[in-house]
Amino acid sequence: MKVWTGVLTAVLLAGCGFAAEPLLAQDWGFGGDAAKAWVKQAHQCKDVQIVDGVLSGTTAGSDPFLTSPSLAFEAHAGHIVAFRAKTGAGGKGELFWIPAGAKGPQQKWSVSFDWVGDGEWHEYRLRPYWQGEKKIGAVRLDFVNGRPDVAFAISAFRVLHEGGSAHVGEPVWSGPALTSWQASEGGEVRMQGETACFRAAGERQAALVSPAVSFESDATFIVTVEMAVDRGDAFSLAWASDAVSGLHRKGFRVRPDGQFHTYNVDLSSDKSWTGRILSLQLMAGTAGETACRVRSVRVADDLSGPPDVSVLQAGLSEAINRAGRPARLFVQLSNSGGSDAAGVTLSVKGLPQGVEVASAPGWEKVPVIPALSVISHTLELSAAQAVAGEVVLKASGAGCDGVEVRAPIAFLPDLHMPKADYVPVPRPLRSEYEIGALYYPGWQSIEKWARIWPVAPERKPVLGWYDEANPEVVDWQIKWAVENGLSYFLVDWYWHKGQQHNDHWIKAFKQARYRSYLKWAVMWANHNAAGSHSEADQRAVAKFWIENYFNMPEYYRIDDKPVVMIWSPQNMNRDMGGKDGCRRLLELSRQMAVEAGFKGIYFIAMKWPEGSWAPDVVQGLKDMGFDMTGIYHYMEDGGKAENPRRFSFDWVADSNYAHWKGLHETGILPFLPNLSTGWDDRPWHGDKGREIYGRTVAHFRRICRDAKRFADESGVKRLTLAPLNEWGEGSYAEPCAQFGFGMYEAVRETFCQKPADGWPVNFAPADAGLGPYDLPMKEPDTATDWTFVSGTAGWSATMGIAGLRAADGLRFTTTSRDPALERTVQPLKAGRFGRLVVRMSLSAAASGGSCQLFWSSGGTPTEGTSLSLPVKADGQFHDYVFELGKCRSWRGRICRFRFDPCSAPGAEVVIERIGLLPVAE
Repeated sequence: MKVWTGVLTAVLLAGCGFAAEPLLAQDWGFGGDAAKAWVKQAHQCKDVQIVDGVLSGTTAGSDPFLTSPSLAFEAHAGHIVAFRAKTGAGGKGELFWIPAGAKGPQQKWSVSFDWVGDGEWHEYRLRPYWQGEKKIGAVRLDFVNGRPDVAFAISAFRVLHEGGSAHVGEPVWSGPALTSWQASEGGEVRMQGETACFRAAGERQAALVSPAVSFESDATFIVTVEMAVDRGDAFSLAWASDAVSGLHRKGFRVRPDGQFHTYNVDLSSDKSWTGRILSLQLMAGTAGETACRVRSVRVADDLSGPPDVSVLQAGLSEAINRAGRPARLFVQLSNSGGSDAAGVTLSVKGLPQGVEVASAPGWEKVPVIPALSVISHTLELSAAQAVAGEVVLKASGAGCDGVEVRAPIAFLPDLHMPKADYVPVPRPLRSEYEIGALYYPGWQSIEKWARIWPVAPERKPVLGWYDEANPEVVDWQIKWAVENGLSYFLVDWYWHKGQQHNDHWIKAFKQARYRSYLKWAVMWANHNAAGSHSEADQRAVAKFWIENYFNMPEYYRIDDKPVVMIWSPQNMNRDMGGKDGCRRLLELSRQMAVEAGFKGIYFIAMKWPEGSWAPDVVQGLKDMGFDMTGIYHYMEDGGKAENPRRFSFDWVADSNYAHWKGLHETGILPFLPNLSTGWDDRPWHGDKGREIYGRTVAHFRRICRDAKRFADESGVKRLTLAPLNEWGEGSYAEPCAQFGFGMYEAVRETFCQKPADGWPVNFAPADAGLGPYDLPMKEPDTATDWTFVSGTAGWSATMGIAGLRAADGLRFTTTSRDPALERTVQPLKAGRFGRLVVRMSLSAAASGGSCQLFWSSGGTPTEGTSLSLPVKADGQFHDYVFELGKCRSWRGRICRFRFDPCSAPGAEVVIERIGLLPVAE
């Protein structure tokens, strides 16, 4: 274990500071014959010369840069590229490096910085973290792009090596020794007794840098930080390794309450935590002042520290809660410490007048909160009359003494509705605008929802954790859609050589009583493996559409042509072997539709990149034969975000209008304006996810108002909410606990005509005595060996699998070259298990391929945490034994498995058993 103890106080900034003068590793001086290469290799520069040891010139193009002479030297994580320069243009610059033997620079071999454009001399010091390249052959210095006729000069250009030797063994920093942890360049270090205080300020992302270290990543992969943070709720741990270039990061959330807390950062599943670790950094999540005090940093092979419990959020579990009916309140608690939190209790500090706790005695006891885990604890409240206010609870016990829990609540008036026999008849609204939504049909099993409700209970739909294969559920969706201004759905649709999956919503829609109220069309999600599509397959696809969908009265049309949206036109070109492939396939489909009596097919392209309105991008889709463009998400920041992985929804709302305007002004193709419904995919991808935070009904209402203004200005009155129910990706507007009917009501109040007798009342199924529609919830289990006698044992299909069922084994058919099953497990220690065995039979279609097992300690499993085995495709059962104990990335706490049974479509698969074997076996 490596331990740094004591207390550090810092206000952090980007850059690097060093306690001692670095050593010279490489000097490209501007004197002698060697320096002439800088002049000869200048790109889009003019008047380049060297006079008295100063290289100078003027930019003369859109991409000006200088390239150094060739000279190989060994790369090291401690290298600093330092140069003295002046230029008249401020903005983004880049330093590229070319590894010895490489043909030229690549974007991955670069680091960006800011040029100061005041024409004065400045010192620049950059850390490239290029150590994984072994030897560096040359470097390239880029000036600000798109700024010709700007004078520049450089008087020195060196590669320095940070002085001092690395700490190895069991280093401990305490008291005055803490000055070896340096704040960013420009910061200051001072001592207050045994406390080392660091202060810095700046506009870039902050960093606190360790002294040079050297330890093996395989044996130490849990970093525990004990610190107090005053501002900002996001930090990241960064590191450099001798095995790979770059400074790698993993984010974690902190509590900005000024109190000390323990944060365990698990790096066991990160493939960049490899080789020998040479440097560590603590980085604030955003730029600006971020005050923190660090008490200790530990690197070990297991979690450490006491329990540290925080309340992430609290609120009513359901969107609609009525007086006279009990309501569940959830409290979501997180334990970032290194030990399980047992004995935590809740007590009432305050309730709105008329509200009582209706739970049976014992509700106060919170279940054990495992280390590095999140749980939700619920209690029941009741109120005889309508009331709104705030519930205040206090959490007590291990790691959370005195923590307050505050939750706004509202009990609405009882509607006194009679019990309905079925979903009440919809009351569609009138509008001069045509508002639709993209719809993801991925919610037919509790296994799908199981990745949502434990981490994001606020996303619970008004329909509950529903089954889309139920026509009654679809009738509620139809009713709420048309009573709030939505008139059509573009439904994700999956096809692979005649095999379909996730078509349960369409089948349920066909059986729905109120289907005539809503239009729908195919959004073909054709993100299939390369080589999986052909002209014959396109004929089969078009034939299926024509025979099964286009004749439906509810099928959505534009210009009296049935609509089909295509996810990836580029995939169609790819599989047809040329840039005109997509056009040929669309023309073939249109001709088949005409021969069947239709006027053709109205094809809409999903445009990539989504945020672009470049004319050449739109023209390319027109050349492919499309009638219109659209996008699935709008999640742009308008150029404001320093961190593109995490920023405010304010900026999305601010920039949506400009996106519509830009697309309209190209004048090339009609398009569907996308009303953004947000993004936060952490339920899918854990800490690797992207979060656009702060989405509210008020923000979405502003987007609706801007969309109406754009529609009235442009005449484009067909618009789309996109998407409607991507609960895992965090893009949703369907009624839920978080927003109630607020998103829907923003649509109708902006775009629809209010009926004389008022808006239709939005109510929950329970108000009419119907439901609940929740799928049966499964209790978490500690199983490590799964047979499939009576069910799927919690394993679910994530992609490329059709007909999943349990019948003398887990049976299914693969529909792509990348089929996958997944299962979440209660955290288990990898060291307890040495192997995993899968007993499986495969049909001949899987011949020549392999199966692959993935694992993860959180988030999406990667290739770095996986093992592959060749398969035997003879229809017989074989045991596939994955030697986990021999894999360096099998470490830490495992929370999730993924199994890819083969690498071919059309294979019939039967799995009898998936089981972990303890090390003793």
